[in-house]
Amino acid sequence: MSRVLGHPIATIVIVFGVLMAGSSAAAQSSQPRPTSSDIQAQVQKSAELQRQALRILTDPERAERLIGNAYANLQSAMSAMVINASGQKSPDPLLKLNESRMRDALTQLQHASDTLRVVVRQRQEGTPPEYVDVVRNHIEQALRLTNGVFLL
Repeated sequence: MSRVLGHPIATIVIVFGVLMAGSSAAAQSSQPRPTSSDIQAQVQKSAELQRQALRILTDPERAERLIGNAYANLQSAMSAMVINASGQKSPDPLLKLNESRMRDALTQLQHASDTLRVVVRQRQEGTPPEYVDVVRNHIEQALRLTNGVFLL
């Protein structure tokens, strides 16, 4: 996950692939689309993983895994939200705002992951405080944005 997160173009390609696969799968399958409740649950799961990462920043490897999982949950929720919106007759007035917040939160999580990856690679004794502050700031911003997502 962290290798993919390190390449913005790869991330865009994956998101596009998920969107395309999801829209064709939704058209071909009889499975119901995720509901707003399902999407909200993924957003809340991402927020909880972000809070857990904040609590364990002194263990950069675990924190990086939690951030990767938070990223994946939020990205999945955003993809489902966009796919669902494409099938609606009247557009969701909150779609653009939510999508923007989710994209910004994903960017913050990406920055936190990148910074933690540097810490893990250095394998220093303890985590330097400046890294903890940078990572904490990115996660806190991502959490504020994630908490601001409101689904109808």
